[in-house]
Amino acid sequence: MKLTVAIPVHNRKQFLEITARSLYECSNVEKTDIKVFNDCSTEFDSTYLRQLFNTPNAEVVDRKENLKSNRNTYQIILDFLNTNNDVLFICDSDLLLRPDTLDYIFNNFNRTDGFLGLYNSYMHRDLYFDGEFVYKEDVGFAGICISKKLLKSFVVNQKEKQNSMDFRLSKFLIKKDVRLMVPKNSLVEHIGFDGENAKNGIMDFSIDFTPLSDFNKEVMNKIIPIVLKGQGDMIKELLFDDKYKRHGFMLHQPHKYIICERNFKRLTKVYKDKYAKVIKV
Repeated sequence: MKLTVAIPVHNRKQFLEITARSLYECSNVEKTDIKVFNDCSTEFDSTYLRQLFNTPNAEVVDRKENLKSNRNTYQIILDFLNTNNDVLFICDSDLLLRPDTLDYIFNNFNRTDGFLGLYNSYMHRDLYFDGEFVYKEDVGFAGICISKKLLKSFVVNQKEKQNSMDFRLSKFLIKKDVRLMVPKNSLVEHIGFDGENAKNGIMDFSIDFTPLSDFNKEVMNKIIPIVLKGQGDMIKELLFDDKYKRHGFMLHQPHKYIICERNFKRLTKVYKDKYAKVIKV
């Protein structure tokens, strides 16, 4: 299996340096192709990126214009489809990787339907758990591994400027009966809580990320207090300060909510009926 590690980059230097260091702590990193896609960063230039990712298997790609998150990721997919590699790993520039992350991909990807998520987020609902993998209702782009075959079929009817393309991918894969498989214990952790697709005070954090290196532990010791404070602030805002947003949701979202819940229950039953036999006792 030939693996491309794609890192979309726009500023946020402090997180990028953590991601780079944790990536290079991974076993078998030399067996991958690392491609850093610089989306017109203003905090640093391509020279800095080439120094940060200074190995023969790393390449920096400079965008000619600021594509922003959705368009940059879409272009990353198109770029990958023009390579000879088999699997794309989208490693956001604010992810902390466990040292065994790449080994996990190499050892487990062939057990999937062509999709493997490495980030088990509480924000993405579980449809089913088979004793090892959680099957999700949807996923984001961060930390996903996906086959070239699935990406080819996905991009045929997509438009690069469409928003929420990660959720469009989830819906597409579910319709194709592709399981959105994620390990119960996250292999990566989200450490950046600001960005184009991380707004409104949302604190997206993993479920059961276990740091396996001294560097992982050092980063987590700094991140966890920030997460706890952020989650507390978010709850306080929703309960006491944000009544207009709360009322707006109550007025405009019930129909959408009912449809989503109905689909969630249907899919949960499908997975339970189809995969119950693979549960490990």
